[in-house]
This record gives sequence, structure tokens and C-alpha cells, in this order.
Amino acid sequence: MSTSAASLRNGAAAARPSRRRRRRGRPPIPGVRDAILRAAEAIFTRRQYHEVQMEDVATACGIGKGTVYRQFPSKRDLYLAVMFDGIARLRVELERALAAGGPPALQVERIVRGTLTFFWDRRFFFALIHGHESRSDADAREWVRQRAQLAALVEQALARAVAAGQVRRIDCRIAAEMLLGMMRGVNRYRIRDDRLEPLVRAVVDVFMRGAGTPAGRRLVARARRASRLATATETALPS
Repeated sequence: MSTSAASLRNGAAAARPSRRRRRRGRPPIPGVRDAILRAAEAIFTRRQYHEVQMEDVATACGIGKGTVYRQFPSKRDLYLAVMFDGIARLRVELERALAAGGPPALQVERIVRGTLTFFWDRRFFFALIHGHESRSDADAREWVRQRAQLAALVEQALARAVAAGQVRRIDCRIAAEMLLGMMRGVNRYRIRDDRLEPLVRAVVDVFMRGAGTPAGRRLVARARRASRLATATETALPS
């Protein structure tokens, strides 16, 4: 074979695409997963779980339904991903609120308000995850991990309240689980006419009457009176 013929053959071979390098499917769209999560979160908070269709999420994102399914194989997978992403952001928000300081007993109230607010329009999550808590699949493990981080945050706030004399000397780990259980029960079993703030007060009052000291309860009561007075004053001011 001549040198020129060999060069032509090698050039042709180099020009042909390598089968091993060829990738099937469309290339991933940067940021598409986050966009789907944000759109799905907005839709799930406006509608009941059974009313949401994957097409709704695709339309909100301006993408095809197949793209949504490539990221999340089912509506359940999408909903759980939205919840876990939201819980992680909730924890960061609570950490920032607690880092801002203030009396520990009021920090406990912040935790209750923030948690009940987050789950107010997400009640279906508890029913969905309940049947999987005892399993060892990825969803159950992720929920256990997320919940453990929230429980640790509550436990730390309670430990500070104990040190400040605003909560009795109790097992803070068990008390944190009790408070989380109260919040979960309220969100699962509240009725249509229930309102957020009365339920926040009810949870905090029941907890503080069992675990709080008189000083801690007085602190919470004074803060509420001051808040009501400030609201009344603001309402009375001319616009």
C-alpha cells in the first residue's frame, strides 16, 4: 500500500465518529432540575396532590413532559424531591433565626411558627411518607436524615432555654421529639377553619405548661402582649 493511500484511509477513519464516544439522548439542560422543583413547589402549594399533573409542571417550566420525567420518574418522586429540598431550606431559615439571638423561649416559638408555616400547605407529605418511615429505601433514609437535623436544631434551642431557666431541666432530646410530634399532629389533623397563629400559640402553650418554667411562660406572655399592642398601634395610625 502506498503512503498516500494509507494517509487517505487513516484520514477517513479519523473523520468517522467513534461509536464509543457517541452519547444517546439529549444533553442535560443547565438548571432544569431546579427550575422544575421551583415550579412544582408553587403548584403543589396551590392545589391538592391528586389534582396536580406532570403536564402542569412541564407547562409552568416551558419544557416538554418528557424532560420532567427524565428528571423525576413519577409524581411521587417529584413531590418528595420538592419536600426534601424545602425542608433543607426551612432548616437554614430556622438556623438563621436562632442565630439572631433573643430569649431562648421565644426561639422555641419561632421554630414552631416556622415549621407549622412550612407544612401548612404541604399536609399530604406526612401521609405520603408515613408508610415508608419503617422501610430502608432511599426516600425513607432521606426523611430520617432531614428529620434528625430538624430534631437536633430543636434540641439545641431547648438546651439553651434550660440553661436560661426558661424550660425545666428535662431530657432535651425527648422534649424535642415531643414538640416535633405535636407540630406533626397539628398539621395532619387540623380542620379547614383552623388558623396558623392560634395553633402556634396552642402548641407553644401546651408545651411550655408541661416543660416551661414560670419565668419562661411569663416571658412568652409578655412578648405576645407587646406584639398585640404594636399591631393595635399600627392599625390605629392614619394611613
